Amino acid sequence: MDTSSVDSNHAERDKHLRSEDFLYVSEFPEATFKSKRVVVDDDGEADIVGDLTLRGVTKEITLDVEMLGHGDDPWGGYRMGFEAETEFKLTDFGIPMDLGKVSETVEMIISVEGIRQ
Repeated sequence: MDTSSVDSNHAERDKHLRSEDFLYVSEFPEATFKSKRVVVDDDGEADIVGDLTLRGVTKEITLDVEMLGHGDDPWGGYRMGFEAETEFKLTDFGIPMDLGKVSETVEMIISVEGIRQ
């Protein structure tokens, strides 16, 4: 992911999020996630365990994934939608900004739609 693409719907906040206080995009222009394993439960939900690299620091995290739906689309394709969530502490990835106790943990939500090739 291009870290400069962060969009919180507030230009000044986005500028701060891109600064050295948070993502430091001039030094770390990319964040990555590399999956290691997927564990699917009986309800069709899954845990994806992998390495998240943010601000040059790599840590193992678990994404809690839910399939939102799937099926044929109006254009002849087949689509599937997923949402994944995880939480991590800013300090785990070397993010120096201290916004107080209630902001030390970040909830990350990823929404993905894929088209069968």
